[in-house]
Amino acid sequence: METVPYCTRHPPRLATSLFLLVTLFAFSFTLFAFANPEQDNYAKAPAGSQSRHHHHSQNTRPKDPDVDTSIDPDQISKLLLAKAPGSESLESSQPVFSAQNSAGDPDYNPQQTSTDMEQILDINDDVSPVDSYPLPESVLDSSGFDNSKDPGNDDDQKDKDTEKEKPDDTQSGKIDDDILQLTESLTLKELVGQMTQIQIGMLIDSKGELDPEKIKYWVKEWGVGSFLDTPTNHGGKYISYSAKRFAKVVDTIQKVAMSTDKRIPMIYGLDSVHGANYVDGAVLFPQEIGLAATFNTTIAYESGRITAKDTRAAGIPWVFAPILDIAVHKLWPRVYETFGEDPHVATAMGSAVIQGLQGNYKKDRTRVAACMKHFIGYSASRNGQDKSSAWIPDNHLMDYFVPPFQAAVDVGVATAMETYIDVNGQPVVGSRFYLTELLRHRMGFEGMLVTDWAELDRLYTEHRSVPSLKDAALQCLKRTSVDMVMVPESESFSKNTLELIDEERLDRNRLVESVSKILQLKKDLGLFDKPFSDPDLLPLVGSAQDVDMAREAIRESVTVLKNKDSTLPLWKSDTGRQIPPKLFLTGPTSDSIRALSGGWSIKWQGAEKDEWYQGRGQTILNGFLEHFPSELVTHVPSVDFDGNLVSSKEQYLQAAQAADIAIVCLGEKPYAEIVGNIENPDLPRGQLDVVRDLAKRLQGSRTRIVLVLVEGRPRGLQEVHGLADAIVMAYLPGPWGGGPIAEVIAGGVNPSGRLPMTYPSNVYDLATTYYRSGIDPYKPLFAFGAGLSYSEVEYSNLQLSESSIHLAIVSDNDEGDDDDSVDANQSTSTANRLFKSTSSRKLDRHRHHSVASVTIKNKSQRHVKETVFWYITQDYRREVSPEAFLLKGFQKILIAPGQSETVVFRIGKDMLAFHNRHLKKKVERGSFTLTVNAMRPEALSAKFQVM
Repeated sequence: METVPYCTRHPPRLATSLFLLVTLFAFSFTLFAFANPEQDNYAKAPAGSQSRHHHHSQNTRPKDPDVDTSIDPDQISKLLLAKAPGSESLESSQPVFSAQNSAGDPDYNPQQTSTDMEQILDINDDVSPVDSYPLPESVLDSSGFDNSKDPGNDDDQKDKDTEKEKPDDTQSGKIDDDILQLTESLTLKELVGQMTQIQIGMLIDSKGELDPEKIKYWVKEWGVGSFLDTPTNHGGKYISYSAKRFAKVVDTIQKVAMSTDKRIPMIYGLDSVHGANYVDGAVLFPQEIGLAATFNTTIAYESGRITAKDTRAAGIPWVFAPILDIAVHKLWPRVYETFGEDPHVATAMGSAVIQGLQGNYKKDRTRVAACMKHFIGYSASRNGQDKSSAWIPDNHLMDYFVPPFQAAVDVGVATAMETYIDVNGQPVVGSRFYLTELLRHRMGFEGMLVTDWAELDRLYTEHRSVPSLKDAALQCLKRTSVDMVMVPESESFSKNTLELIDEERLDRNRLVESVSKILQLKKDLGLFDKPFSDPDLLPLVGSAQDVDMAREAIRESVTVLKNKDSTLPLWKSDTGRQIPPKLFLTGPTSDSIRALSGGWSIKWQGAEKDEWYQGRGQTILNGFLEHFPSELVTHVPSVDFDGNLVSSKEQYLQAAQAADIAIVCLGEKPYAEIVGNIENPDLPRGQLDVVRDLAKRLQGSRTRIVLVLVEGRPRGLQEVHGLADAIVMAYLPGPWGGGPIAEVIAGGVNPSGRLPMTYPSNVYDLATTYYRSGIDPYKPLFAFGAGLSYSEVEYSNLQLSESSIHLAIVSDNDEGDDDDSVDANQSTSTANRLFKSTSSRKLDRHRHHSVASVTIKNKSQRHVKETVFWYITQDYRREVSPEAFLLKGFQKILIAPGQSETVVFRIGKDMLAFHNRHLKKKVERGSFTLTVNAMRPEALSAKFQVM
């Protein structure tokens, strides 16, 4: 029988059907257009599944481990629906306030796409990590200061600390001639493509593998010059990608990029924020808040160096780190990603991390380009919620928020990322003041600037600054110096920018300026010469040497906040306690590697199971089992992270009664960004009830309670802090935290961690920093800098080489100035030279600087690492009220038993300056107080005059 086409057999029926279909479509479109009068139409390449089911691990190996085409889709905004390449989708013109959508949806996860596909472990048996490898010459000593020499002037000291591995020409901003020629040769579409960054999930198919057609679509059709994130977050096949497998993913995309006419390599970026946390097998370090607690810039540098090496092994030359925000509101869910609340600590530690990450990145292919973020004011959330608005007086912005970023610029940071939020009502991503006048002109940053995730779109969808996505692109590109847009899931930026140029609302030269910086960065990183990954780096990932460094970082970060009646250390021969005590452990963080690591670990929201670490790590329980006989260690679960009972209350209370020490490990489950928003700062009631119930049951007994806090921000303890005999702050130490925590508590390590933030006592303290105005109350549970050792340390003999510092001139009488202030920025004045000297040991009369010294004696029988804090406070200040205290320097020194060390500190020009209401940087004459270890029992102070 002959087959007849349907249209031939039934022409009337087909015509009628087509007519009805067209009519229905036209009617529907008319209604939709009427309800949505202004729309942006753009196509979008397919993404992975949008379902919100959680991932499930499966401990089976893929059939062909040598073939890797996997990657996965990361979706933040639910505004866009996945379509085939070239198809069109309509976007509602109504702003969608996605930052607030989490309230009614516990699975809301804007940057981590769930999938129905079960991800599997990446078991990489054919690459074994080496035990050790040659180390480069260390850049910084353990404190960032050379205590064996006089510090000289402060400007010279900065040079000494950074000169050894400072990148060549990083600060020059020079664009090579060949890069300029290449940039000028690009078409408009190619220029826009280079400015576009797309998340890796847009290249992944429903099976979690790289889709060759999607790669071609984005790279060849749209010329996309950058990709980001781990496939794990976006439906990739694997729970975590080894360096080898990740490198195959990156190289696969790179091959397509290098096959284009211009042969311009793409650049891949990754959030390696505490080690290469998205590279399976890499060594993870403490989160930044724990790193800050070490007050050790060498450890910060080494964490950066190891992070760079492991990230580069995965074929990735660019990391979005460090975070230089200062944690002013302790409810904020990103506190743990910062170096704490103090500007100087963020400055010193952040600069050290940058030096470790970058080294001489233009020549050393084991290093990466760092990215200082988030510029600026992100952490000053008014209500402590992520992505909320910030109100920051401009002079406070300059004095407290800018310094860490300025220091990063000064040491040659290659890139920067702007912030999500609006500051003082102005969205940063569209702000000429913040991203052009301040960042570029005033601070002198000449590197490449990228937006944060989908932030350009938020000018329209959330900030409501503009009526369309096209206007968002126009505002960003016309007003700011943004070079690359983390789009990250559509062609909207490309299409809209091309239309803006076609409409003559935007000039081609604006694109050329940004693309030249992008291509120069790619050249500096060696991507034009060697665009593909280096397999020689693979065995260096996860080495025992790096694990040892991570453990040392944890040892120096663990902070003993309370030690009633010398409860700690538990035992060691030098304490006189020869017999080890019986231990009882409980609490949700006592046997959890994922809790120790927190968010940004394997996945954006952290690992869902300890099994994902594949044995690379150690829980607190296992740490104690390593250091104590197993028959003396009892573990009984009590409650989960939410405070719900997971065993009989009587069971764990009876176990505690049989022990000498009850170690209760409380804290937070992993979270990141907006998903970590909370309304109540207290730990869940059920967690606190464990301590309450134990204290009640153990009252009058010999059993003591040690409280271990594993948390990314200071959670409220209510009255429970008074029920514990000892309190140990572990922060988020990373997967190797269990052993070092046990070592500190047992006594194998003399604790040296110090609190890099204020630990509030109540809700009114949540946004209070120690450097508040002197009239503001400051009654925290634990002050900034708190921390105990097991040694008795004595401070004495605080001296100043000069009690008077003479200012030779007075500034011009600018608006708001008076005759008692000196412009600290005058380049030709004596004010700019007043602290220059050749030898601080040959002090003349009427010297223009002063050197302080203090003697520290270790009166114990064990070595101690002691952090010395130097604060300077102006006693009276006319233009702006002075801070109660403000840290200007710190040094961490090792003192042998019974020995004394003299530490010196130079009072430099910038330490006396402040910004007035007119943003003039000033030094005002008057009396000052230098305080050593303010807010601690051993504090000493001395007065000096600026005349």
